[in-house]
Amino acid sequence: MSQRRAFLLGSAWGAAYVQGTAMAQTPSGPVVRLAELEIDAAQVEAFRAAAQEHIQAALAAERGMLAMHAVAEKDDPTRIRVLEIYVDEQAYRSHLDAPHFQRFRSSTQGMIRQRRLHDATPVLLGTKPRLLADPHVRLAELEIAPPHLEAYKAAVSQEIADSIRLEPGVLAIYSVSLSDAPNQLRFLEIYADDAAYRQHVRSPHFLKYVEVTKSMIVSRKLLEASPIVLGLKTG
Repeated sequence: MSQRRAFLLGSAWGAAYVQGTAMAQTPSGPVVRLAELEIDAAQVEAFRAAAQEHIQAALAAERGMLAMHAVAEKDDPTRIRVLEIYVDEQAYRSHLDAPHFQRFRSSTQGMIRQRRLHDATPVLLGTKPRLLADPHVRLAELEIAPPHLEAYKAAVSQEIADSIRLEPGVLAIYSVSLSDAPNQLRFLEIYADDAAYRQHVRSPHFLKYVEVTKSMIVSRKLLEASPIVLGLKTG
């Protein structure tokens, strides 16, 4: 591991590396949930404020929550993604029963015009121990040709691990597959700034990934996003 401590967890690797220490991955964890929300345009700011309060409360109170990130598409701030990562299923269930979640659900119910909730399976979840307050955030939605899925997951896992280890400006790259459609992958990428992202896409490990996987990808949708709150457990 690099001297820059990192968290890496993914089904393709079969192990978690937390601040430089290897730990066996348990069959039950981590549990990842992805929410795709469409918010009433007149209530976007109210929703953002409620989400910030909720995520901060959840991270402070819930030992089993590893991360909860909420971001909005730059071109359409009413479209919001929330990525939630828990130690295991019990931690997720405890979150649903928590008073702060019940308050959040009650207060925002009328703000949400459309909600799609996905169980997700980690490909690789990579993050530095801390994130910046105003980073450069990107989203990606990929469809992988099913015969190439395992080869693609291996290649992208190596690319994410190299990026977290080698690039100071790559703060986090989370890659998951939708549990009910495993060849549909979702990415949340967090960079220190736009220059760090531009440097990343010119890096040797990223260019190798592009070359290896270009024939495996059926479709690709890339989006810029704005952070609402990036909540990461730091202790």
